[in-house]
Amino acid sequence: MRCAMCGYEFEQTDLTCHAACPLGAACSVVCCPRCGYSTVDPRRTSLASRVMGLFNRRSEAVAPQPEGAVPLLDLPAGACGHVADVEGDPARLVQLSQYGLLPGTPITLARKRPVPIVRIGHTDLALDRSVAAHVYVDLDPTP
Repeated sequence: MRCAMCGYEFEQTDLTCHAACPLGAACSVVCCPRCGYSTVDPRRTSLASRVMGLFNRRSEAVAPQPEGAVPLLDLPAGACGHVADVEGDPARLVQLSQYGLLPGTPITLARKRPVPIVRIGHTDLALDRSVAAHVYVDLDPTP
């Protein structure tokens, strides 16, 4: 598994945080041994596997990009809109959905450098450029 925060690759079987977890083998949280970043393992939760199934079905039917949607990385800092589409690996889509990055969600591009940071509600989310390249936004009309 690769850590979404620091990029460190590790085996889930070598994790020591699960030994201390009161849930034991039923725990679905994976902690990076390098930086401590924790995320939910989508293969261990029924909700995540259902959402992945939805994304898998959606990726089978190749739909054209929504008309008028703009790639997130093409927006200027401070631009606001709504998420039109998120493409990519189903596992990554499930992970992004846990942070609220779903089609129809209001989004603001807070800044582009050194990494894109988007504001979703009251949450600031830093995205890797390779992930942000697959996010498409419908811009809000300027008043």
